[in-house]
Amino acid sequence: MEHMSTCRQSAAALRPLTARRQLRRSMLALVCVVGVRGVVAAPPPAAEAECSLSGVVRYVPDPQRPWRYSRYYVADPKSGALAETVVSLSRRGLKNFRPRENPETVTIDQVDYRFTPETVVIRAGDSVRFTNSDPGLHNVSALGGSELLNVSLLRDSEHIHTFRRAGNARSPVRIGCSLHSQMQAWVFVFDHPFYALTGPDGKFRIEGVPPGEYTLEVVHPAGSLSRSLPVTLTAGEARAIEIQLSPNDKD
Repeated sequence: MEHMSTCRQSAAALRPLTARRQLRRSMLALVCVVGVRGVVAAPPPAAEAECSLSGVVRYVPDPQRPWRYSRYYVADPKSGALAETVVSLSRRGLKNFRPRENPETVTIDQVDYRFTPETVVIRAGDSVRFTNSDPGLHNVSALGGSELLNVSLLRDSEHIHTFRRAGNARSPVRIGCSLHSQMQAWVFVFDHPFYALTGPDGKFRIEGVPPGEYTLEVVHPAGSLSRSLPVTLTAGEARAIEIQLSPNDKD
């Protein structure tokens, strides 16, 4: 009997201790939950406003060094607006962009024994549709580099090629026709979206650019013209510039 009484007393003494432990654990769990909720509810840092860069590229001729093919790219000699100029931004970190969710396809035709247009700009994973509108047989070949492309095209036929490997403004994929050596074209493949190709009015526009310091690459492959310019864009800025290319800007 004495032994049983002692056990009852010990059990009674343990009850308050056990209750205190449970209360302490409950309070600790509540603190942890409140802390976690506080972390989750903390607002993310505000993203800096994106920028845009637009402008016009003009060709400044030199009478002592005439460009015999300028008529194809300068519709108005008075304004000098230069068509088919590639304008792109470069800096470290621009490669960390996902490919397009919906890849695009652009067309290069072969007409009057010329590639038309001669210059296109695309993202890695995009495709080029090569067509032949001439009555005779043509060929489409990648000249040099690692791009495997060599097909013959009859009149009104086409070939679609996907460019999966990105380069940069100074390393386009050169395209030729093995049957007509004067024919040439260039495919610029980028791994980011910050590029543009000028139209007949020489104008370009690049949008959605994160603020920061960049190198602006300006390349006209048909004229072997190129320039590199430093550009700093502040948050929310809409910068407009004019770029001049001349025979002094030879590659």
